Amino acid sequence: MKVSATLWSLGASLACASWVPTSQPLGRDLEPRWQRSINRRQENTSTSGWPYGPFSTKGRDVVNARGEAITWAGVNWPLSGETMIPEGLEWKSVDDILSDVASVGFNFIRMGYAIEMIDQIYDRGGEDVPLEVAMIMALGYENGTKVTDEIVKKNPSWTRTTTRFEIWSDIARVASSKGIFIHPDVHVGKAQWCCSHVDGNSWFDDVNFDASNWLRGLSHVANWAKGHDNVVSMSLRNELRESWNRTDLYYNWETLVGNMSAGADAIHDANPDMLITWSGMQYDQDLSALTAKKNILTAPCYKCTAIRDALRRDPVYFDLGAKPWADKIVWELHLYPSSEDIDVGTCEIIEAGLYRNGFNALGIDAPPACNITGDCPPAQRLTPVIFSEFGNAQDDSLYTNTVLNCIRGFTEKHEISWMMWSLAGSYRIRSGVQGLVDTWGLTNDDWSGWRSPETMDGFWAPWVKSMKLNKA
Repeated sequence: MKVSATLWSLGASLACASWVPTSQPLGRDLEPRWQRSINRRQENTSTSGWPYGPFSTKGRDVVNARGEAITWAGVNWPLSGETMIPEGLEWKSVDDILSDVASVGFNFIRMGYAIEMIDQIYDRGGEDVPLEVAMIMALGYENGTKVTDEIVKKNPSWTRTTTRFEIWSDIARVASSKGIFIHPDVHVGKAQWCCSHVDGNSWFDDVNFDASNWLRGLSHVANWAKGHDNVVSMSLRNELRESWNRTDLYYNWETLVGNMSAGADAIHDANPDMLITWSGMQYDQDLSALTAKKNILTAPCYKCTAIRDALRRDPVYFDLGAKPWADKIVWELHLYPSSEDIDVGTCEIIEAGLYRNGFNALGIDAPPACNITGDCPPAQRLTPVIFSEFGNAQDDSLYTNTVLNCIRGFTEKHEISWMMWSLAGSYRIRSGVQGLVDTWGLTNDDWSGWRSPETMDGFWAPWVKSMKLNKA
């Protein structure tokens, strides 16, 4: 196979090419303020109190330092928009937003961020971007200063010069006080709404996805996480997919494994205590080649770049057990009714697809509809799998949506951790529109309450309760 100069080259051992540029650490005088304070103290461990870290994996379970299995149920709270500040803070304080989250019983927040956050720190010689600067750059001077004033008014411990990572650190600290985990998720490279085949964030070395900067960003956030005991996990990348901007990128299992392994190395080297969530192909719908340990040169995947000489080459298998971070990997999958390639017509077929695409790694029995699909191989290694994204409008259609109710039953039956999309009922800017309202968000437009109190009480809260999150 011809190998692009912008991609990893894999040998049979799946080692990444040595020529890939690596980022040098910031000098002591250029370290962000939060990092300087972390470097002056020991890394966080919490075996004496909640959350009893560090966490690891044991078979199909995530376990804490006491060996107790952990289950999560939570929300996505976006901070990957153009301001790179979490949504809603101009409407409500951090404490009030997190109190709302905790009141439902949620114990986990997946916070999607942009690698551009870290790129801008390096561009500024190690100084993070202040709140007001972030707002003006994204919203313009008039609205930027207005929203800054509103955020500071709601959160009086901050000023116009409080930086993005300082805000994120405050959120993590308040979340910890409420028993909520924070999970940094690399949602995009360039800050913007996600996701499509043409947004430039699709695949490694797409126009807005510099793979070297991505590795640098992973290391940066993994180091930041040392200061927060409730940040026990972080993702590698959200919803990888074929790029329609660049046609010279190799979209296949081989390229996925090479790059994601390099990303796991970057996180593990920076912070070996971190759990690492690993997403799949086609908008994170498919991990089948990895969980079933198929030959990654020939394993099928939707719209993958063919490896023409694959049958003449020795088979290549991804052996998770041979990696130094084997007990830190958690697979993550997504599913939406808008899937391009997955049959979502009935729950029986959906369950068979979920099993085939990665949930077989939980060691569960193959669903009955596997007799119809004929494609439900067992997993080669027990590994935790979570549902980190799915969603629907916050209205009565929650009760009748086939995909959502199937996911609910599947997670309840098999005790699978999940995070719904999303908390945000409005965005300060999204796809060029300021003040955009999103009816898929749990909050109402001004974050003063839930968009649908009836479905919060009748759908989401009972689902959370059924997960028995307080058993450990």
